[in-house]
Amino acid sequence: MNRFTTYMTAVLTAVLGLTVATGCTIDNREQPATDDTMRLYSGINCAGERDGTGAVFLFWDFGDWLGHTEDPVPLHVKYPDGDINDYSRPGSPYNTGELYPDGNLRVVATGYAPSSLDPQQRDDGTFNYEILIPDDGSVLCSTDVLTSIRPIVASAALPFDRADGESLLFMHAQSQVIFKAKLDEDMGKFIQKVRIKLEPPLVGTRVIWNRDKSIYGIGSEKDDISVPGADGTYTIVQQGDSQLSKEDIVDIGNAYIVPGQTSIDVLITVERSDNVEFTSSEDVTFSVSLPFEIPRNSDDPDDIDLDGSLKTEDILYANESYTFTLVFGEESIELTGNRCEWENGGYLIVPIYPTVN
Repeated sequence: MNRFTTYMTAVLTAVLGLTVATGCTIDNREQPATDDTMRLYSGINCAGERDGTGAVFLFWDFGDWLGHTEDPVPLHVKYPDGDINDYSRPGSPYNTGELYPDGNLRVVATGYAPSSLDPQQRDDGTFNYEILIPDDGSVLCSTDVLTSIRPIVASAALPFDRADGESLLFMHAQSQVIFKAKLDEDMGKFIQKVRIKLEPPLVGTRVIWNRDKSIYGIGSEKDDISVPGADGTYTIVQQGDSQLSKEDIVDIGNAYIVPGQTSIDVLITVERSDNVEFTSSEDVTFSVSLPFEIPRNSDDPDDIDLDGSLKTEDILYANESYTFTLVFGEESIELTGNRCEWENGGYLIVPIYPTVN
């Protein structure tokens, strides 16, 4: 997880989640009182702010969380202030200011981010924290959602901040696709204003808690839950007025998509001109399917899924990133794909033939 920590210091949204405790066996150490204050440590380098980019901690009665209550309500909902490093070991724990329940009941901590994701409201006015939707009704393609890998379980007898307690760790709940572009060496035309439209079911519209796996996941519009303003598509637009060049690769943009895809269907629209001044230009659209070609190795821990099995080849999983570099030629696009695990990986080349509007 450390390389993800380094990357996330620079992302647009600063977010985090929680991880699982290794056990809840009571040892022979002196135990704290049953009214001990709940405290948490964090082990990640992400800033958490109260502007909607930080994390949300949820504390549940363990029995309710297991499903003994049909519509569980968390004991407490907390929003850490400031940089989350303020709460890491060695240092000061995050103090919720809340006491453990009477009777030494076990408490489960889960979480999600960014905090701008609002829980779905039930008819009785309480919130369903199993389904989270953007508060403005927008899709999640532009929002990097981080969630708990596993819940933390603790009690007054085994508090969250005990000496052998767990750090808070996170994972990206979505897959990331990054788009770059350049001109082929033999290209005689000029291109600018690249737009890439992602088609359903690539676009996530909600974060859903999977009770079977005890993990958050991303749902799309096909899940039959209405999300205002979500039409199932998302368009990445090249920022600025830069023309594509033959020498340098230009960043077009990125998106976070529903994991588990073997390929993505996109519409690529560009402004193309015969002269560098673009005095006479036209929009040209390419309808293409961009495949993921990802080898897997059982000796590589990044290729092992959460259940211990080897990940399937050519499927982009949650917590993985892939870069597509589009090389525009006279009559086609050459595609370079790079599975980068948010940082690096191998390359492939696939010819893509356009359909011109």
